[in-house]
Amino acid sequence: MAQIEQSSLPPAAVLAVDDHPANLLALSAIFETLDIELVTVSSGPQALRLAEKRPFAVILLDVVMPEMDGFEVLDRLRKLPQSRETPVILLTAYEFDPRNIESLQGTALVDYIVKPIASALLRAKVRALVSLFQRGEALAARDRDIAMLAHDLQTPLASIAAGTLLLSRTDLDDRSRAITERVSRTVRRMSDMVIDLTDYARAGLGPIPVVARPVDLGKLTEEVVGECRQLEGGERIKLDREGDLTGQWDPNRLAQAISNLIRNAVTYGEGEVLVRVRDAGQDVELQVHNAGEPIPPDRLPVMFQPFERGNNEGRGLGLGLYIVRAIAGAHGGSVDAASSPAEGTTFRLSLPRRRA
Repeated sequence: MAQIEQSSLPPAAVLAVDDHPANLLALSAIFETLDIELVTVSSGPQALRLAEKRPFAVILLDVVMPEMDGFEVLDRLRKLPQSRETPVILLTAYEFDPRNIESLQGTALVDYIVKPIASALLRAKVRALVSLFQRGEALAARDRDIAMLAHDLQTPLASIAAGTLLLSRTDLDDRSRAITERVSRTVRRMSDMVIDLTDYARAGLGPIPVVARPVDLGKLTEEVVGECRQLEGGERIKLDREGDLTGQWDPNRLAQAISNLIRNAVTYGEGEVLVRVRDAGQDVELQVHNAGEPIPPDRLPVMFQPFERGNNEGRGLGLGLYIVRAIAGAHGGSVDAASSPAEGTTFRLSLPRRRA
């Protein structure tokens, strides 16, 4: 994936909370050389009101303050959706008891600095946290742009698909019919890419939504296998079912995940593609196995990442396996893969019968 240029990163704001104006003035001087907006307030209630309205890359929080000390402010910050995960650096005049630090680990506290403040140290910590925040914001904006682009592409593709369907029902010579069928296959492939882009953007902005209801995964997989057998090379697909395969899942999302796994096996594998669904106690497990060239060991750790593949060649955007993982995670499940020259390649999708 392309790197995000530093110059394209969105601006970031840092919130400083201290009841002494001189300390706030000193912080302003420390961050004068950084390209940030430093917002200063003199009390905990003021900080909470601001944090509820806008996001901050970092919050610098004095510990000893009247009315509301730093620990109480920190506790209330973590109850605000806007600042639940915002890094906080406590500024304190004394060393913390290690037990106090341990008790704060669950609050996303990043660090604390003892006064008098070491300017270079604080500036370096804030610069790093601001950079992480900016890159996260840039990625979220990119995902929103991708989602809008994918949505806008759906209408013209639907028009092309409808047009080629009408043409296929008319009297055409053999050459024209072959061209029409080729256009139809291309449109279907483009539609799959658009769906993948939409789901990629959705997964980047939060968990893929699922609507769970009672499902027989064996029957659902049989339907998907039937559809996939229409693919080029799809006649190689075999299905094996074993045991109780019922659970509470989103059938549309699981059909998408199963289809992606089977298509991947048909495209990159050789010989028979075996789809096996089995009862695994509290879980139901689906395996898709194929022979052929194994996935290189250096590709296994990254192939579930977006725009990656099991090998460096192939069709599509490299989003299919990433979406499988997102769908598995939305159900509280998991997906992994094993590959070797002797055993071939097996993808395993494990799903709890009911999400906790």
